[in-house]
Amino acid sequence: MKTKRDLLKNSLIGATLAATLPLSTGVQAADTNAKDFYSAPSGTQLGVLYLPNTQASQYDSETGTFKDAELNVQAVAYRHIWFTDICGTLCTPQVILSGARVKAKLPGATQSMSDSGLGDAQIGGTLFLLNNPEQREYSGLLSLLTVPIGDYDGHAADVSAGANRWGAIFLLNYTRGVSDKWTLEGSLEAQLYGNNDDYYGQTLSQDPLYRLQAFASYDFTPSTYGALRLYHAQGGELEVGGTRIDNSRQEYTQVGFEVGHWLDGRNQVMFTYADNVDSENTFDSSQFMLRFAHVY
Repeated sequence: MKTKRDLLKNSLIGATLAATLPLSTGVQAADTNAKDFYSAPSGTQLGVLYLPNTQASQYDSETGTFKDAELNVQAVAYRHIWFTDICGTLCTPQVILSGARVKAKLPGATQSMSDSGLGDAQIGGTLFLLNNPEQREYSGLLSLLTVPIGDYDGHAADVSAGANRWGAIFLLNYTRGVSDKWTLEGSLEAQLYGNNDDYYGQTLSQDPLYRLQAFASYDFTPSTYGALRLYHAQGGELEVGGTRIDNSRQEYTQVGFEVGHWLDGRNQVMFTYADNVDSENTFDSSQFMLRFAHVY
């Protein structure tokens, strides 16, 4: 029988896909990148491949730092996006599929756990509220529904690729070019979670997690840009079997950079690196990711 300490659920669903992504089991799809809200003509399609890797060698809690805790998430996610006027204004229906290998040693544990498999699918899209390409001014509401079809093991819930619960993400973005080369972006995000009714034989509930995402990007050439990014998150307190888990409300600040380059008119490659500079009740993690995008 796991103790409350063992039941510290470290939202691995947010560590990747981020993906996941995203992306993300770690792949958070709501982990946006610079210029994600630039528009394209109706009829355009994008295929985007994410290859994120998240690592941590300690867990920071209100009660102290667990230097024996470890996390490694290797993930892959594919996102397909359609630009269309079917919504009465520009919108982007999309679907995200992912997979991950998760290895973790949780705070206070004597040994690590690992698992791999397919992650939960995400479906949704962005509804553009502003679309002024000439001024590089955009605003959109991204809504994603997480569908619990991923691989899940209730006896290894903390490292399963799937989460065994429904979820929803809402992210409101505003993007504006402030000079010929600089672009500023800001997003407010809410992640909502359904219940997991098989978390080591109990029911796991989680409060919403709220995040701020901000970018400042600079165009070195018409085909190459660099960007600085800032994430700040708080919330996500846990309840297991009807009992609130002490010291489970997360708060972290992450800074990073990314560089993107168009290889030609249809193919882009991007690299990003980010690191938590302040963490509370979560892994003190860093992430690097390669992203490939193809325009159809």
